[in-house]
This record gives sequence, C-alpha cells and structure tokens, in this order.
Amino acid sequence: MSQPNAAAPPAARLPTSERVLNAYVIAVLVFLALPVFIVVPLAFSDDVSLSFPPRGFSLRWFANILERPEFGRAFALSAAIAIFATIVALTAGTLAALGLVRHRFPGRDATVTFFMTPLIFPAIVLGAALALMLSPLGLLRSFWGLALAHVVLTFPYVLRTALATLSEIDRALAEAAYTLGANRWKTFRHVTLPLMRPGLLAGATFALIVSFDEFTISMFLVGPGMMTLPLEMYNYAEFSLDPTIAAISTILLIITSVAIIVIEKLVGLGKQFS
Repeated sequence: MSQPNAAAPPAARLPTSERVLNAYVIAVLVFLALPVFIVVPLAFSDDVSLSFPPRGFSLRWFANILERPEFGRAFALSAAIAIFATIVALTAGTLAALGLVRHRFPGRDATVTFFMTPLIFPAIVLGAALALMLSPLGLLRSFWGLALAHVVLTFPYVLRTALATLSEIDRALAEAAYTLGANRWKTFRHVTLPLMRPGLLAGATFALIVSFDEFTISMFLVGPGMMTLPLEMYNYAEFSLDPTIAAISTILLIITSVAIIVIEKLVGLGKQFS
C-alpha cells in the first residue's frame, strides 16, 4: 500500500531583518518620490498661490513661463555651463583615472584625496574661495569663470566613477592588444574606453545633473544679466509664491525623463549599469 505523500514544507519566509530592510527601502523610495507627486499637480493648479491639494485645472502658469524671457535665458545659460563642465570634467577625469590606476607613484593616495576635496568642503566655503581666486584673473561674474567653477565641482564625480570602473578592468586585455600590434591610442579607443563606458556614463550623468542644479557656488560667481536657472527660480519665488516654480520643475522633470528614455533606447542604459 502506497504511503501518503509527505506534507509539503511551508514556504520559506524572509528573515525578519530582511523584511525590515525591504520595508525601509520602500519607505525611502516613497519619501524621495513624494515631492514629484506634489509638485506636478501644483503646476496645473488654478490657485494663485501654492496650496495642496490644488483646486481647479489651468495651464496659466506654463504660459507665465513663456511670458518671462528671463527663465529662457537662465535655462540656456545653465544648459551651456552644464554641458561645458561635463565635457571638460569627463575628459580630465578619464585622463586622471588612467594615470592614477595604470601608474604607481609616491603620493598617489594623497593625490586622489586632493581631487576629491570639492566634495568635502562646504559649498559656501568653496564658492567664496573660487570667487577670491577668479577675481584677480578677471573671470569673476563671467561665463568662463562660472563654467570653470562648475568643472571643479563636477570633476570628482567623474573621477570617482572612472576610477571604480578602470580598477576592475583586467590589464591583460590591454596587454593582449599590444601583443596583436595595437598602439596605445588604438588600445585605449577599442579596448579600454568601451570597457570604461558604464563608469563614464554614470560620471557624466552625475556631472550634468550636479552642474545644472548648482545653487550655492553659482551665487558667488554670477552677475547682472547672467543668472542660472536655480538662481532665477529662487529670485522669482522670493517675491512671488505662485505655481510658476512648480510648472518649471514639471518641465525639467519631463525633459529629464525623455532624455533617460532616449539614452536607454540608443545606448542601453539598463545594460550599462547591470
């Protein structure tokens, strides 16, 4: 007579610590996303002041952006500075990472620490120091002075991600390319650079976002007729508490989302960070 089947073991349960960690991660993600679910509805509010939940529906605040050319000029300036700073920081950070990883020399760790100092100093101290440095050079209150300051600010982000990516690349791959007759430039272009792409892509993304969103340092370096978008939004909100700022934030959110989708389709952002 056949024996009855043994009872199936109960489904494995996650340990309490892992369940607590999952709940904590979900709570943090909700907290980070909560401002988006507040700002976007406010952008379409019919109220003349910031109040949540919004009452009514209107596109008047988006029209208000178009009626104020200072927002367009500030956006163009922020975009130009962010693109310039990202390109320069990406180039300099990649070259610095190659030198720091491929070559061993006395003071290497101190050099890395020195390059990371813009992340350590308070932004207000760094802004004052940059203003004092750029003033004798005649670059204070100028585009190039502000752009160079943003390069200093964004360089550590590119360098850190490039260092992390390059340190994981096996040097035997480059040596194999040398053995097959490739020179240093061809090895870098066809072997090292493609392998560094995830780190460089991450560093460039961080640099672009940090530069475009920079407020404190820019406050020390801008002048009349040269305002970045965060500063222009701050000046507007200081005297007008209507949903125009929420409308600008919504437009920036849409632009960022579209850019990420385009990068994912063209480059495969998910594969780069997998």
